[in-house]
Amino acid sequence: MDKTRIFFLSEESESISFLEDVLSNVDGYETFLSSDTMNAAENFRRFLPAITVVDLDRNFPDALFRNLREICPVTRFLGFGSDPLQLTPFQQNFFSDILSKDDLRLRFMTAVNELKKQAAIVSTISKALTKIIGHSTAVKKLYQTIFKAIRSKGATVLITGESGVGKELVAKAIASVSSNLVSVNCSAITESLFESELFGHARGAFTGAISERKGLFEAANGGVLFLDEVGDIPLSMQAKLLRSLQEGEIRPIGSNETKKIKAQIIAATNHDLQKEAAAGKFREDLFYRLNVIPIEVPALRDRKEDIPDLINHFVREFSLRPNFIPKISDETMQALIRYDWPGNIRELENAIHRGLILMDGEELTLENIFTKNFAQQAIPAAARTWENIDYKTFQELQREEERQFILAKLKENNYSVTRTAESFGIQRPALYALAKRVGLDVAQQRNLDEEKNRDGALGR
Repeated sequence: MDKTRIFFLSEESESISFLEDVLSNVDGYETFLSSDTMNAAENFRRFLPAITVVDLDRNFPDALFRNLREICPVTRFLGFGSDPLQLTPFQQNFFSDILSKDDLRLRFMTAVNELKKQAAIVSTISKALTKIIGHSTAVKKLYQTIFKAIRSKGATVLITGESGVGKELVAKAIASVSSNLVSVNCSAITESLFESELFGHARGAFTGAISERKGLFEAANGGVLFLDEVGDIPLSMQAKLLRSLQEGEIRPIGSNETKKIKAQIIAATNHDLQKEAAAGKFREDLFYRLNVIPIEVPALRDRKEDIPDLINHFVREFSLRPNFIPKISDETMQALIRYDWPGNIRELENAIHRGLILMDGEELTLENIFTKNFAQQAIPAAARTWENIDYKTFQELQREEERQFILAKLKENNYSVTRTAESFGIQRPALYALAKRVGLDVAQQRNLDEEKNRDGALGR
């Protein structure tokens, strides 16, 4: 079991000796004392503590605290001093807890145990945030909003943004502190099954209901329910969803009893629900009930400085050769940065994945990343820009790109919808919905390929 590291920023003193003695008698702690302001940051960087205990009577500069927090955002700061009331406003807000020297003997271990829990939570959140790649101002603001959503103690969150921007990653980061996350893609559930999926049903509630079934709300009890594509919930179901959110209870189909449910609701959509509410396509009262903590995930074109980080991440993830990182010329990288990526991060991810599969040699080129037809029309040559292609044409090309990618994956998995969906990290209904959106009939395509193979075997 890893020990909890505690960093003391102080000179040797009676108080520090007492605290070190206390911790030495408790299993699971490791301490380090740094008394030199000049070397404090270097010592801190090597130690990377969960908790930093500061003697506030030493009058360390606030800039040092900011520097330590940047080095290790996870660490929690505990201050102690002769007169905690005389601290600066910055210090009062910065420290997670502040004790007087008289309180040290009584409250030190209580404070440490609480900060240890906080550090563990922040560490979990930080690991989840590492999946949201980027260093831009937009991403940093997104991190801050995610932390606020986590501190809200279960308030409903509405995540908005274009398709492919990473709304699900944001939801998972918020839910990372919960041990129970239940996700549902609302666009993949047929209207007739919606109520049963969300609220469950009693035995005999309808034809085929041979046993009682727990709904997703009940499955998420005590945790988080993520309603992806919430804008696609049928109007007929929105009133029932609203009631469940307001009352904190559900009633399964065919049951006379209600069940109390306590779950945080995180919803996501690429629709403008406020406009749809004004147009009568979405209940206005449900929109306001969901929009307690709004989080808008920026489009990739609004955070272009993150594109190199994302490309490098996907290259490492999809490289077909262990420890091999292909070369990417400055010209290629700049072309990828100039492009607006209407399909956002999902489009970039698929493009890099395809490029690595099609790549010959040691360098990843634009011709690998995009199909030949697309590259000829849209890839900027020395003096050509993306202005040469209109958005409608791009959408058609992008749709065909996505269709061919899904088709290739289906063939790779011998047309097993289950295995293909698993390779995408989605459920079967979601894959069918995705295929339908790009005009791909899975069953029909399978039959066509089987017929083609039979004809080939017969020599026709």
